[in-house]
Amino acid sequence: MSITRIGVCTMNQFAMDFDYNLQNIIESIEICKRKQCLYRIGPELEVCGYMCEDHFLESDTVTHCWEAVSEILPYTNNIVCDIGMPVIHKSVFYNCRVILLNQKIHLIRPKIYLADDGNYRESRYFTPWSKEIEELELPTFIQKITGQKCVPIGVAILQTLDTEIGIEICEEMWTPIPTSASQALDGAEIIINSSGSHFQVGKIKERTELFKDITKRNGACYAFCNLRGCDGNRLYFDGCSCIVLNGKVFAKSDAFSLKDVEVTTCDIDLQEVRNIRINIKSRSLMASKQKHFPRVKLNINLTQQQNYVYYKDIPIQYETEIEDSIACYLWDYLRRSGATGFMLPLSGGVDSAATAISVFFMANKIYQSISIIDNDYNTHNKVLKQLRQIVQDENFTPQSPQEIVNKIFFTVYLESQNSSPESKHRSQLLAEQIGSQHYEVNIDDVCNACLNAIKPILKEEPQYVVNGGTLQEDLALQNIQARSRMIITYLLAQLTPWNNGKQGFLIVLGSSNLDESLRGFFTKYDCSSADINPIGSLSKNDLKQLLDFCYKTYSFSAIKLILEAKPSPELRPLTAEGHVSEKDMELTFDELETFAKLRKVQKLGPVSLFKKLRYLWSDLSPQQVAEKVKKFFKFYAINRHKVVSITASFHAQSYSCDDNRFDFRQFLYNWRWPWQFSKIDENSK
Repeated sequence: MSITRIGVCTMNQFAMDFDYNLQNIIESIEICKRKQCLYRIGPELEVCGYMCEDHFLESDTVTHCWEAVSEILPYTNNIVCDIGMPVIHKSVFYNCRVILLNQKIHLIRPKIYLADDGNYRESRYFTPWSKEIEELELPTFIQKITGQKCVPIGVAILQTLDTEIGIEICEEMWTPIPTSASQALDGAEIIINSSGSHFQVGKIKERTELFKDITKRNGACYAFCNLRGCDGNRLYFDGCSCIVLNGKVFAKSDAFSLKDVEVTTCDIDLQEVRNIRINIKSRSLMASKQKHFPRVKLNINLTQQQNYVYYKDIPIQYETEIEDSIACYLWDYLRRSGATGFMLPLSGGVDSAATAISVFFMANKIYQSISIIDNDYNTHNKVLKQLRQIVQDENFTPQSPQEIVNKIFFTVYLESQNSSPESKHRSQLLAEQIGSQHYEVNIDDVCNACLNAIKPILKEEPQYVVNGGTLQEDLALQNIQARSRMIITYLLAQLTPWNNGKQGFLIVLGSSNLDESLRGFFTKYDCSSADINPIGSLSKNDLKQLLDFCYKTYSFSAIKLILEAKPSPELRPLTAEGHVSEKDMELTFDELETFAKLRKVQKLGPVSLFKKLRYLWSDLSPQQVAEKVKKFFKFYAINRHKVVSITASFHAQSYSCDDNRFDFRQFLYNWRWPWQFSKIDENSK
């Protein structure tokens, strides 16, 4: 038997926080040593953080990474340390792995395929490696530590005294012919993949199936290492690092955890890799023709003579991935922002309730973390210490999630003459059940003051449609209510800590959903304007499922009332409102979700989308489908300007319409779409 033990280090990194990142890297190396690992792998670009973005173009960023390496080198005796950082070679920036052993640098391995889709923009900062092995001259201060002037840079296989290791970096795994496949055919028995793979619904399962498929067909041990946490942007990196052998998952880290550092390891018998390879004859034929990779020799044995612990195949299933990911994201956002809590306008509707429940999920995650003694990582003490700093109480020891919510979460019901008693009751009840400090403020005086200020320049007083006014007047009267709520919410967010005798400020949470954002069915600069929106890339159906899960799990009666209530913005006189959100939108939430998926995921324009829906919606006539498609794109174009200024949203779905990072489109359109709509009309006859 040839038993090896690899330390896969899932870590919470923070872009440009070199002290925090270095501390986690060193802690992970020490844990690997305690677990008797001889190879330590960390996430992609772990030294500086993955989401540095244009900071990658600053030479200071690379310099600080080398400074961090100088601090790491003394910890590398008798353990291979695989570190991720940017490197400059011949005035070109590369995304690299730096291989350290016994206080020497043995290889710098640059990434050969860059991630440039969805939320990724790697080619903006880095260049893919396309050359053979070259020599890189080390910074002078590193030369003095290692005694090396130059080290190899390029794509190579690591050759230890007893096995061979291939290195793959994130995107290379997703290509039609993964780098790992070629390296495995050339003899690499262990494949190491360091990644910055962010959370998206269903992505964990998809990713894991790739590892299983690669190792099942080729025979290999695959060690996947991922970031965990909010790295300073809209994304949450889910962790879920794992070790896969011949198509079976033998070990994995937690996908959604508050641990800053977690080392995943297990015993791997490399003889099992050799046995399966011998018995796949087609693989042997391909291996005999495989192009040879250069070797970099490491003077270390990775296999050990020890008792072998057999591991069973671990299923990868996450039924609460949306709830858990938002909770972890909010915790990272809160503890890194310097804020003392959150503020939310709570209307008694589905959207704001989903945001409020997300804070409760976060509090529950915190409570679970501090309730379980964790001797390996000391997570309970770390999280409790951070929580006490946020609430400014060094003795605070919560006995329930609601106690945490009560310290850090403030909700406000912003009532107007158009608000209903039912929505007010739902808001009060939900706040009571989750534990938030709840306020009630009447905004009528604010709205009237705004109207009185401009009354001298108006020829007559504006009226709602129900009172004989025009649609223009009606919308203006609705919007002043919505915008007043934003102003009052921010005022409360600034003054509430002061009012409670504390320092700091509150983060204002938004609650606009994906469907309404795409349709433009919200007021610009209303309560959709906030500091961060936890639910902005989730559809109305996603939010209802989220609330339904909450009701079934915690039995909050307010959630049941909210789900049963018909959606209404309550911005018109109650006698005229009639719960008409979908009627006002002229499209249903189900239809909007379908449009969102086909438009973004399948990349369909107006004409192709119509042709697709003509068959998907076969119960409608072609003319009816055409009318809905044209209506959607008209509203999308008219309201596009709203999305440009909308609050940054936590990324969760592949069909998000986040304009700033994910869904790049113009914001000025000919909303009549004359060419496209004429083609739709031709095809609907």
